Amino acid sequence: MSIRELDDHEGVYVPDFNGAIQDYIVTDRTQYSTPEAHTLDKSAKERLLSGSDTCISEANRILAALETIDGDAHSHVGVKADAFSDFAFRLLHNEECRSVNSPIESFIVLSYTWRSPVWTPHYSLASNEHEGKGPLTPAMWTALLAQLREQECFWIDQLCITQSSESEKKAAIGSMDLVYRAARKVVVVLEDIALSLVDKAALYVYTKGGAMQQLSEDDRDRIASTFTKIVSARWFERAWCLHEFLVSKCHVFLVPVSQNHGPASTQSSILILRIDGNLLGRMFDIFLEQDRKRQNAGQESLLLNGPFNGTKIDQIRRLGVRLRALALQEALGTGEKPFEDGSFMNMFYEVSSHAAMYNTDKISIVLNSMRSGLYIKKLIPLSEEDCVWLITMVALAAGDATALATTGSRSIDGGSQLETKKHWVRAPSALDQAKRIGALRIPRTHINARSITSGLELDVLRLGTSQELMAAPSQYHLSIARWLIDHRALCPMLLDEQEMRLDMEADERTYAGLRIVYIQALACALACGRDWILAYHARSYVILPGGVDLHWNPEAKATFGAAVDWGLAIDIAHDIDPNLEESWQDFGTIMWASDVQHEGYGGNDSVASYAGEPWTSSLSADEEVWCSLLLDFVETLVTFGLAIPTPDPDTAKDFTWKVKMVSDFQGSNALVYAPEGQYHLCVPMALEDDAYNWMSRLWFLSGEERSGHYRLLGKSRIAGIRSSFPRPSQRVTVVG
Repeated sequence: MSIRELDDHEGVYVPDFNGAIQDYIVTDRTQYSTPEAHTLDKSAKERLLSGSDTCISEANRILAALETIDGDAHSHVGVKADAFSDFAFRLLHNEECRSVNSPIESFIVLSYTWRSPVWTPHYSLASNEHEGKGPLTPAMWTALLAQLREQECFWIDQLCITQSSESEKKAAIGSMDLVYRAARKVVVVLEDIALSLVDKAALYVYTKGGAMQQLSEDDRDRIASTFTKIVSARWFERAWCLHEFLVSKCHVFLVPVSQNHGPASTQSSILILRIDGNLLGRMFDIFLEQDRKRQNAGQESLLLNGPFNGTKIDQIRRLGVRLRALALQEALGTGEKPFEDGSFMNMFYEVSSHAAMYNTDKISIVLNSMRSGLYIKKLIPLSEEDCVWLITMVALAAGDATALATTGSRSIDGGSQLETKKHWVRAPSALDQAKRIGALRIPRTHINARSITSGLELDVLRLGTSQELMAAPSQYHLSIARWLIDHRALCPMLLDEQEMRLDMEADERTYAGLRIVYIQALACALACGRDWILAYHARSYVILPGGVDLHWNPEAKATFGAAVDWGLAIDIAHDIDPNLEESWQDFGTIMWASDVQHEGYGGNDSVASYAGEPWTSSLSADEEVWCSLLLDFVETLVTFGLAIPTPDPDTAKDFTWKVKMVSDFQGSNALVYAPEGQYHLCVPMALEDDAYNWMSRLWFLSGEERSGHYRLLGKSRIAGIRSSFPRPSQRVTVVG
């Protein structure tokens, strides 16, 4: 093997930080020969993969329910145990490390991105010898082999699966998670990016001496930017790479280090850095800290300086959270992954944000990652709409209530060639991911539903009609809410608050739409009264399910109560409009009081020059605290309690949904985000339990009661303190 580790006498310190970081110098860049894959017999396969449960009992339970709910969906999936039985498990032998005849005790697997015309390896790795040969560049292949223990084998999908055999690929896809779960280590190879020598030096300073060191601001900035370089790699965008990360337990990342500005062919050696997954998680923590500092100083996020869009940023944040959770899992010695909530729909949303060659692959990834015990037994092309429908049916069969609470676009519209019975299906959205802070795994429930030709038969609890239950706040409460929202710049900006502050929204039209929603939500809350606000706010300090109290100490509770009292007593008589109903529809105007001028607020330059002088707060110190607490409350209410989407600037003037009060729920009040018009308010029976109160479980159904057929207008969360609904339930058919 033409590789060696750097030694101390070479002037480079190589710390033993629990294997968190290591340099490799590759001196031989000639093309390698890929080894032959050896097929293991049944006993060896079962022995090596014995720790990977095929979840046959869970699979049989879901399949039985799925056959009742939708026969078409049932025909697409099978029991994973069948795929595993047909799976040809092969391993690659590194002849320098082991004898073919010696017993295999462990193996590692490669996670990488397949070659394609759309990308090439970084110039620090590229060599003429590599063109069209093997899954990796020669240098990376050598670094991969260095991860093997003595007598250990390795698995690479491209070399261990017969790519020309559809039946073999089907069995392998259905068993892929079992391989990654059983592997001793997953080696992630990043070939399209490279770090600099300065990046590498900062990481060594961080890990020097086997313990985390105090870092200078320059070093912290360097580590944060190094993290963004790493996560800009193509690997972090691919759906199968996400799958390999989700189902495995131990990861290391191999990243090239550019030693100069020339191509690899001009260098005497190639430098590759191995970074442990736990270290990458710690780098994520530093990145978050430095990024917050930048934004609080009015600078752009580090992610905005790179090739990152909104989807990519979301992917990076989820990755970082998982890396931290894996480190915690390892420290506690637990087998459960604390970051998964058990939702098929949430997992599908995340997988769908990554790229895959085939839509069917995304379904396979979800089934594998959720440990459903199922696999796709028909490798036929599926449209995106088909995938949403299929995963929704599987989720219903599994008792996953999130299948009834998705709020995305109508996945299958009336013009689709697919059956009418699928028109009610909604794709999962980003809003569905916003859960109560501290929520644990979503409990399974029995969902009594059936897909028929005309739609979905479902048991619902009818709460009443929009005419019976809906109410708007008074002009007095609207005035208070408008004053607080439009004077929010009077409050000092707290640490980490800038991302959430409404007045920092750069787009004027988006700001205008958000402003109306915030006024509506706060006015409705004020109309519900002091006790309602305190009781609802207290729920923010409870983990569900289980009702475990967090830390809302008496002093903080008293301060919040004082803030509510102050808000309800604000003297705004001079500010009451003759008809404040306009503030429910005024999307084109940004109203600011004369004492609130600050450059850039609301995205409107005219605001900054309103009076020509910087604004000064007219609130006392206590009032500033109270105002900030109320604004924080309404931020939480809008973002998590109601999960209101950010208005589309292009359609804000056509906005027809409003925040309204819903009364007569057994004498209590709640807030909902509802459309205009006449409709029935219903909650699916499966979502009755208060453990689902953070989901969009209120359905707005339009139709004749005597026919029992309804059209789904939309869904909303119910922000309130009630824990049960009136009975009895009613069987309805939702047609679209």
